[in-house]
Amino acid sequence: MREPISMNSASKVRELDFSDLYLGHPSLEDRFSDVPGAPANPLCAGPALSEDLARLGALCRLRRQAMPAAHAFTLSHDEVSYRVALLHSAAGITFVLRKMAASVEPLAALGMPQAYLRQLMAGGLSGLLIVCGAAKSGKTMTACAIVKDRLHAFGGVAVTGESPIELPLEGNHGQGVCFQTVLPGGRGQFAGAFRQLLRAGPQIILVDEIADQETAAELLQASVNGHLIVTTVQAESVSQALGKLYALAAHRLPEHSTRTLMADGLAGVLYQQLQRGPKPMLRTELLWLKGMPAAQALLRSGDYDMLGSDLKRQMAGMITANAAAQRRAEA
Repeated sequence: MREPISMNSASKVRELDFSDLYLGHPSLEDRFSDVPGAPANPLCAGPALSEDLARLGALCRLRRQAMPAAHAFTLSHDEVSYRVALLHSAAGITFVLRKMAASVEPLAALGMPQAYLRQLMAGGLSGLLIVCGAAKSGKTMTACAIVKDRLHAFGGVAVTGESPIELPLEGNHGQGVCFQTVLPGGRGQFAGAFRQLLRAGPQIILVDEIADQETAAELLQASVNGHLIVTTVQAESVSQALGKLYALAAHRLPEHSTRTLMADGLAGVLYQQLQRGPKPMLRTELLWLKGMPAAQALLRSGDYDMLGSDLKRQMAGMITANAAAQRRAEA
C-alpha cells in the first residue's frame, strides 16, 4: 500500500486522501478534513496546492452560476469527480467538496459479511431496504452496490432518483440495466417526480436518502407495491433509523398506517460503520424484517428499541447458517 502524500509535498488535490475539502471562503484558509496521519484536523492546505485549489475553486463558481438554485452539484477536475455542497456562512459561501468513487464495487469487495449477502441477494426481494449509518460511512456506495449486484444476479430494470448523482450506475449490469435520474430538490416536488419513476416499470428503485417527511411517506407507501426500494438514512443505529423513519412519515400519514406500512413494507435495515485508517474496515449489523413475524409485530407496536434482542438473534443465526452452508459446500 502506498504511503499517503503529505500536505507539504502535494501539488495536486487528487494526490491527497481526505474526507472533505472546505474551499473558497472569503477570508479563511482552505482546509482538508480527516487527512490520514495529519497533525491536526482540519488541516490547512499547503502552499504547493494554491494553483490547483484556485482552478478547482473557479470551476465551483462557474458550476454554481450555471445552477443558481442548486444546494449541491457534481463536477470533475483533474480526472477526479467531486460532490460539492454549498455552506452559507456569515462571511460568504464555502464549497465543501468530497471525492466520489470512479466505480461501484461489489458488496463482497466492500467487506460485506458473507452471512449478510445471502439475505441481501435473496431472489424475489421486494419492499424498502434501508442502509443507515453516520455521515461519511459509505452508505451511498453500499446502496449502489446492492442495486448493481442484484442487477447482475437477476437482471431487470433499475431507476434512481438522486440529488445529485454521485456514483456511476447508469448502463448495463449483466442482463440488467440501470437508468440514473436527478430528482428536484424543492419542497413538495419529490412526490410527483418519484411517482414518475414508478411509472417507468422498474423492479428496483434507488433513492439516495430519506431526510424529510415527504420522502419518508412516499417511500413507505410504495414499499408494499412489489418494488425493491433501496435508500439511505443518516442514523447511529438500526433502532434510531427506524425511529427516524416513523417520526418523518407520521407527519404525513396516520400513525397507525405508518406503523402498519413499516411492518409490511420494510425488507431490512443495514447499519454500517466505516473505521478509517491505513486499511479501512466496514463494520455492519443487519436486521431482517421480511418474513420475520416477531420483528414485524414490534414494528406494529412501535417498540423499536426492543428490536435489539431480535437483531442479535438474527445475526447469530445468519452466521451459523452461513458456516453450515460453507461446510456443505466444502464436503
